[in-house]
This record gives sequence, C-alpha cells and structure tokens, in this order.
Amino acid sequence: MVRVAIHSLPWGRLTAAAVLLGFLMEGVRRWPWFLWPLEGVAVGLLAAAVAWCLDEPAGAVVDAVPRPLWWRTGARAAGVAGLMGVWSVAVWWSRDSLFGHPRDVWTQGVAGALVGAAWATWRRSTGVRTPGIAFAATIVPVAALWALARPFAQKVPVFPYADKGFGDWTTSTIGWIVVAAVASVWLVLVLADCRWLRVGRVPS
Repeated sequence: MVRVAIHSLPWGRLTAAAVLLGFLMEGVRRWPWFLWPLEGVAVGLLAAAVAWCLDEPAGAVVDAVPRPLWWRTGARAAGVAGLMGVWSVAVWWSRDSLFGHPRDVWTQGVAGALVGAAWATWRRSTGVRTPGIAFAATIVPVAALWALARPFAQKVPVFPYADKGFGDWTTSTIGWIVVAAVASVWLVLVLADCRWLRVGRVPS
C-alpha cells in the first residue's frame, strides 16, 4: 500500500491544496468578520482535495488487477489523512476567531471530506477514471458562491457565522452530521462492492 500511495497520489496537487487551506483559514483567523466566506471556500477545497486522492488516471489498467476497490482506496488513505490533519490544525489555530464554534467548523470539513470520498469512490466503482477533477470543478465554486451569497441563510444555514442573527449553528451542525452519516454509509456500501450501486458503469 505504501508503494501504491507514493506513486499514485497527486502529491503536488494535494500539497498546493493543503497550503491553500492554511492560507484561507489564516485569513479567517486574522479578519473573521470580513473574510468569513473563506471558511466555506476552505470546506469546499478540502472536499475537492479528498476526492482528488481517489482519482486513477490509469483506471483502465488498475481496474483489471486483482486488488479490490477497498484495497486501492485504503492505499490512498495517506493523502486523505494528511489533508484532515491540515484541516484539524488549521481549525485549532483559528479557534479563537471562529465565534466560539471551532468544533462545528471542524465538523463541516469532516462532512465535506466524507462526501468527496464517497462520491469519488462510487464513481471509481463505475469505471470513471478521474471523478475528483469533475467533482472539484463543481464543489469549489458552489461552496464559494454559497459562502458569499448565503442564500436561505435562516432556513438552510450551511455556513453560519457569529450569532443566531447570521445563521443557526445548531441547525447547521445537525445538517452537516446527517450529511456525514449518509456519506459514510454510502462509502461503506461502495467499498463492500454492492453491485446495485454501479449504475451507468463505464466500459473498460
């Protein structure tokens, strides 16, 4: 697994994402009232980077080897673990500027990462070689726009900040926990090779 991780993970892209995560959360730490939307951008970037870990440009070859999907996914866990470590440190470092909700912010990142992992793993199970790139092209701008515009902030508080006047943290965190739970079940089912999930399989 170590050898697979060394040669297959997009280390340059993951390093750039990790550094950018640090910069985004540092901006939030220094100027939370003005740069709070960067927190939502960081969550989207984390989800995208986790999905990148599961891309397999040589999918046509790799899918033919006897190693199952769960093994190949586990081999890439080093990249995911590294990203989650960066996210955890960044949230901890910025904790005093997160309006008393560092755990809630951390939960958002964990949920986003699980969604990225579940989506990319499912698409890999259907034969798509690089689902993470397409996922990133969607999730990062959507997270950025949602964090900036904050539509339906009172009813759907995805990225709340400050106090209840700017979004309900309790409702938001419950929503993120539900998303994380659904993504976790989805990921487990895919890794268990539930063939009914392989809708629209791409021929090798």
